[in-house]
Amino acid sequence: MCYSVFIMIFASLAVIFSDLEIKKRVIDKQQFIMAANEAGFEVTDDTYLFEGVRGLDTALNASNSDNSLTYQFYVFDNRDTADDEFDIFRKTLDNTFVTKDYSSYVGQNYLVFKMEGAKDYYHLCKVDNTLFYAKSPNEERLQVRDFAKEVGYN
Repeated sequence: MCYSVFIMIFASLAVIFSDLEIKKRVIDKQQFIMAANEAGFEVTDDTYLFEGVRGLDTALNASNSDNSLTYQFYVFDNRDTADDEFDIFRKTLDNTFVTKDYSSYVGQNYLVFKMEGAKDYYHLCKVDNTLFYAKSPNEERLQVRDFAKEVGYN
C-alpha cells in the first residue's frame, strides 16, 4: 500500500515538473528576427534609442500594425546587467499595473515573469545575457505564449 502511494506521488511530481526546464537555450538576434518574421512581424533595430543604457548591445522590436502586440528582444554585455534589467522591468510592471494573476519561475540560467493585468498580458524572460519582453491584450496572450515557447523564452 505504502509503495503504491509513493509511486503515485512520484508520477504526479514527474508530470508537474516535466514542463519545467533546468536550463534554457540562448538565442541570438538573428534567431529572434527569423522567428518574428515567420510570425508575420517586421523587426526594427532600436538599439540607437537606448544609447545611454549600460551594457546594452542590441535592442530589437517586433510589433503588429497597431502596436497592441509587441515583442522586444535585448542582448546585454553580460548576465549581471541582464539580471538588473529584468528586475527593473518586473518592478515597473508590479508597481504600474493592477494584476489579476502572475507567475514567476527561476531556473539555472533563466528568470520568467508572466502577468495578466486588467487589460493587457505581459511576458518577461531573461536567459543568460538576453531579455525577451512581450505585451498584448489579454485575449491575445496565447499568441504571446506560443511565440515565447517557439523561441525558448517561455
